[in-house]
Amino acid sequence: MDEEIYTKQEQIIDKLKSLLEIKYVYKTRTKKEGFFKPLLIVILKGNCSSLTNELSSMVAKIFQDETDFLYRIFSFEYAYQQLKEENLFFVYGCTWDKIIFHNTNLELDSFHEYYVTEKTLNNIQSLFERERDKIAAFLDGATFFIEKNNLSHAAYMLHQYIELWFRFVSLFTMGKERKCHSIKELQTYIKTFDPEPGNLFNTEIEEEQHLLKLLDDAYITTRYENNYHINLEQIYRILEKANKMESLATSLFKIKLDACIVEVVNIKEIKVPKEQSSVPNNTELLSFIKSLSKKDFSFLTPYPFKKGHYTIGIVTEGYLETSFMISNLLKVCIIAMEADYCSTRSIPDPEHNIREVLGYVLDMIPHNEMELLDVIRDLTLEPETNS
Repeated sequence: MDEEIYTKQEQIIDKLKSLLEIKYVYKTRTKKEGFFKPLLIVILKGNCSSLTNELSSMVAKIFQDETDFLYRIFSFEYAYQQLKEENLFFVYGCTWDKIIFHNTNLELDSFHEYYVTEKTLNNIQSLFERERDKIAAFLDGATFFIEKNNLSHAAYMLHQYIELWFRFVSLFTMGKERKCHSIKELQTYIKTFDPEPGNLFNTEIEEEQHLLKLLDDAYITTRYENNYHINLEQIYRILEKANKMESLATSLFKIKLDACIVEVVNIKEIKVPKEQSSVPNNTELLSFIKSLSKKDFSFLTPYPFKKGHYTIGIVTEGYLETSFMISNLLKVCIIAMEADYCSTRSIPDPEHNIREVLGYVLDMIPHNEMELLDVIRDLTLEPETNS
């Protein structure tokens, strides 16, 4: 990384930390005016849905001084929900290789070491196709009304078509859609991050200003008033814009999805060519995993009263939850050992109790399974060393 950019980046993070309770900062990039600009995705602690006007102004001032950087700020709850729903903006932008700051004082969560899977990409592609088909219904409606010479209803259908594309594009390029019905506002909202859809109607040209006004008026006037007028030539000009918007949206989606696909390929790539390697290939690794049996996972035994749970003397959902239990027990012991305390009637010998808990922790650690995970890890990630 360029030393000057790195220094600016660190300065920005320090300034943001002085204003906001930050949990994560990711750095990705977005294309603007033919160049790629760095984009910082800032995820705040908790559920702060929006910044105050004063804080927003202070944050904006930070980035005005550092014009090389764009930024988006989200609450943790919103970003977490969007990651679960496989929003392409977060799926692409919040992989762990893009992290440039994380608050080590906060507990780990789903963002920790997140990476993209093939299944996620397939789901995202399917979601795009479903959304495209849903939006396309409004274009079909516009065509129907044009054929019936009902131009006001055709204009309304075109408004809905373009509006939904703007909202969907802003979701996967900016992380959040703007919920409004004004095409003018929607293209202003997205312009900083995606200039092409942001200039769908060139507001510096009087004719296009008029088309944009006709389109926005169609949403309200055709529903509540009877004095809306638009001619066939204007309808066809707006129809051209609608087709262009669909084309831009599809292209932007493909660019971002392809970038995710490259990351997945890089993760799965085997450095040594198959024909030159004597180490286990994917088929052999799969066979090895299938050869494992219950005896290889003896630490956790199925909990008889609830499917998908296991027991180690206490109910647990699996290895990950077990590791968190161990971590929490250790934290309690550390706090107890550092605290000023004395014996009571209910706890006559606190040091003995702490020793007992630490003994339970040692018994909870699944050493055999950890060894097995090491083997799987080596076979999967470091095949060159396991010939």
